[in-house]
Amino acid sequence: MPDVSTTTTRRSNLLVLVGLLLAVAAVRLVLGRTVDGDGEVGVRLGIPAGLILELRLSTLVAALVSGAALGLSGLGFQVLLRNALASPWVLGVSSGAGFGLILAAFLAGLGGPIGAFGSILLLGGGLPAAAGGALLAMLVVAALARRLGGFDPVALVLCGVIVGATFGAGTMLVQHLVPNGVRGDFIGWLMGRVPELVPWWLLVVGASTVLVAVALGGRHARWLDAACLSEDEATSLGVPLGRVRRAVFGTAGLLAAVAVCIVGPIAFVGLLAPHAARLLMGPRHDRLVVASGMCGAGMLVLADVVRQFIDLGGGRVPIGVVTALVGGPLFLLLLLRRSVVQ
Repeated sequence: MPDVSTTTTRRSNLLVLVGLLLAVAAVRLVLGRTVDGDGEVGVRLGIPAGLILELRLSTLVAALVSGAALGLSGLGFQVLLRNALASPWVLGVSSGAGFGLILAAFLAGLGGPIGAFGSILLLGGGLPAAAGGALLAMLVVAALARRLGGFDPVALVLCGVIVGATFGAGTMLVQHLVPNGVRGDFIGWLMGRVPELVPWWLLVVGASTVLVAVALGGRHARWLDAACLSEDEATSLGVPLGRVRRAVFGTAGLLAAVAVCIVGPIAFVGLLAPHAARLLMGPRHDRLVVASGMCGAGMLVLADVVRQFIDLGGGRVPIGVVTALVGGPLFLLLLLRRSVVQ
């Protein structure tokens, strides 16, 4: 029988998580920026209306959907690889999705049959291009890892870093090839941003993908629990491990692609959100799936709130810079903690 006190604590933690998510969303909705007569930029709280309300709602929903997608994608890769350090960014999936999207945008500007092909890849907000790049990155990482001895956690992380760096180099090459006027837009997108106005149909597609992933994860939570065990143990429990891994593989990659389409390649959210969810809800996936999505959404919205207070250079710090500055040290702490435990 489950421990009653533990169950009560986790329910309380879930309520706290919901409250924190609602609080940070409310802060982002009422947080505005002002410019005085001297050109000084400030921040103020106020209830928006009209066009301002529409823009802030679009930004807030984009951050919530993308953060939840990253959190769920990270959880999926951690289940798939039985590696708590796996994430879309660490495994190069976000870099692959970003490369696919930026390459399609470059091809679309060439005209002719190649331009038509690039335009097709950019349909649906660029989801086909991003999903193709994410899938390619996953296949390359899996193939390299198998050559190095199977799904060993260290091999997978190393392969992911190499693949991510390779796709990053390809992205920089495309930047070099595009005209100077377009290059600035590419650089801004690569640093991560939550756009002020996102097509509502794209947000609906992203939110639907997240909800379907949550529903499937909740329905097959026991299979996800078993997939974290060794292959022999999972098979002995009657879990169709091959089918589960293929489903998690495709779903996690699609979620990463959706997030890249909306906010660009954001680092560390997919890694840290599942860890935060485990601290609050424990290791069982019937609770962990929902909690990972909520933690990812909360982290990205919080990062967007923080960056409103930081003006450097040409304006607000990109949200990808905020997540990297915070997530990088936390990632190192996780590595050190695992090395101490092992």
